[in-house]
Amino acid sequence: MEQEIQDVSIQRIQEALPHVKGIKNDLIIDYNELLVPESRHPIHKYPIRMDGLFISLREKGQIRFSINLKEFEVGPNDLVICSPGDLMQSSSPKEGAHLSQIMMVSSHFLKEMYISLNSFMPFFASQKEHPVFHLTDGEVEELKNYFMAIKKTVENDDYFRIDITKRLLAAYLYKLGSILYRHRPELQAEATKPLKREEILFKEFIRLVSEHHHKERRVDFYAEQLFLSPKHFSTVIKKVSGKTAGQWIDEYVILEIKTLLKYSAMSIQEVAYYMNFSNPSFFGKYFKHHTGMSPSEYKAQV
Repeated sequence: MEQEIQDVSIQRIQEALPHVKGIKNDLIIDYNELLVPESRHPIHKYPIRMDGLFISLREKGQIRFSINLKEFEVGPNDLVICSPGDLMQSSSPKEGAHLSQIMMVSSHFLKEMYISLNSFMPFFASQKEHPVFHLTDGEVEELKNYFMAIKKTVENDDYFRIDITKRLLAAYLYKLGSILYRHRPELQAEATKPLKREEILFKEFIRLVSEHHHKERRVDFYAEQLFLSPKHFSTVIKKVSGKTAGQWIDEYVILEIKTLLKYSAMSIQEVAYYMNFSNPSFFGKYFKHHTGMSPSEYKAQV
């Protein structure tokens, strides 16, 4: 039987694992092996799309993650970050002791925190290609102090529990950003710049692509949504991210096609029509142009 892709929300995880602490449908936090045993949670059995920001910092044990169809071996002191919409699947953890700091935060909760987005913008464009970071023992301990403060606050029944959690989570994210800049010093100069209108447009463009890529591949469609001419729109996206708008759209489309070919029960023709291609022939040419193989060749090898 072929596997199916699932959208996993915080609410679904809370329903599957009621012992995991959280705040409504906005936050879950666990200092344990949230992802085991395999029979208790779909994250091991099926690929899932993250409905929120997922952060996992492994202290003990080894596990393999597939993030946007790329394989990563994750061990002690490895930090994993997945953004909303990312596709993730993990294998069963290897034998031995396992311990992880794990959080998942909804996009809604992040917006309510009102943190300065320009501090994290340099990582936004590169995170999909670099979702795993190896930290030092000292950095793990730094984050653990913030993490445990958040966890304790979530577990308490304080009157201002949600507000305190937001402030602590913001502090955690800023500390995390500081640590990541130590590892990616080339991005520090970008972080000091004020968030420009172009960067806000890029962030909105990525949101639109994430929402519409299975139906819309035209650059002018996204330009129209942002009330820009296609030429000016393309210039802005290239300036901010280093990639053209077309490249971003194609990356999302190809990832979606690969995911459907690999995991869904759809035929190649059904995938073509689901992704709004006019016919299977054009679909095949598009896929081969970007991957070097036909859809049938890709489907056969997976």
